[in-house]
Amino acid sequence: METVYLATLDNDFQATLLSDLLRNDGIESFLKNEIISSVLNIPGFQIEIYVMEKDYEKAKEILTQAFPELVGKE
Repeated sequence: METVYLATLDNDFQATLLSDLLRNDGIESFLKNEIISSVLNIPGFQIEIYVMEKDYEKAKEILTQAFPELVGKE
């Protein structure tokens, strides 16, 4: 199964929150650039979140509820 891009988040807090919300719904997520972002603490360095292709639609619903301002930006 393949992973698909879900969203780009501005910081570690948003990434952790969304990841936890997805996990609560049984959706596994994968973060890209999380460690670099938290270690280097570079302003504007964004974290990407990916989900399994089969979970994408449900994950998009959760994203829309949690961060409506991000929907449509990808």
